Amino acid sequence: MEFISTEANINTEAIRGVVFDKDGTLFDFNAVWSVWCDRVINELADGDAAIAHSLSETIGYDLRNRSFAAGSLIVSGAADDTVKAMASMLLETDISRVKSICIKHTLGLPLAPIENLPAVLEKLKSSGLTLGVATNDSEASAHAQLADGKIADYFEFVCGFDSGFGSKPGAGMLQAFCRATGIAAPEVAMVGDSLHDIHSGIAAGAGLTVGVLTGPATEPELASHADVVMADINGLLPLLLN
Repeated sequence: MEFISTEANINTEAIRGVVFDKDGTLFDFNAVWSVWCDRVINELADGDAAIAHSLSETIGYDLRNRSFAAGSLIVSGAADDTVKAMASMLLETDISRVKSICIKHTLGLPLAPIENLPAVLEKLKSSGLTLGVATNDSEASAHAQLADGKIADYFEFVCGFDSGFGSKPGAGMLQAFCRATGIAAPEVAMVGDSLHDIHSGIAAGAGLTVGVLTGPATEPELASHADVVMADINGLLPLLLN
């Protein structure tokens, strides 16, 4: 695996734990969340094209091309922020109904795991690394998706925006991982596809931040902040195990 960009003088020997973002890192972001956006916006708009446009624009989703704007709310924000933003476009719709529709459509989404995902996780864990997931999705949704993908057993720690540790780019999720595992922040690598992921690692004092290009963010965008940028998490094997 050839790294796309690497910050000089990084030390990977001290890394004992790896915290992954979920969507765009473990699972293909577009394949999963374009389906969710289509379903949610269709139900909320109820056939009104103008409302559908307002909803999609608010969260950063291109309905026509079924793509996402890098750094947009749906890409980087917490799930409850997305709910609030869409509810603000629907003045006659109660936020609880919007939330209920959003939660309902998280069921039955395509899995779309990153290529070689179980094999990568198996090699990382069998090498002695402790693995965790920190997502701005809900904790329940994260557990369900990991279970459906048959990879839940690889992770010692899973948290979402509603787990009580705040959301990314804050430091709370990684700090919670450190408390739960006894691994110090400088011994943790944060891996994600957005600047929110990278900034959360930096805020928590992570020893390594790794950007992956399996989400909407571009290489130049990630490279300006992450220690390492790679095509996908397969690159972690030569980075951390050799």
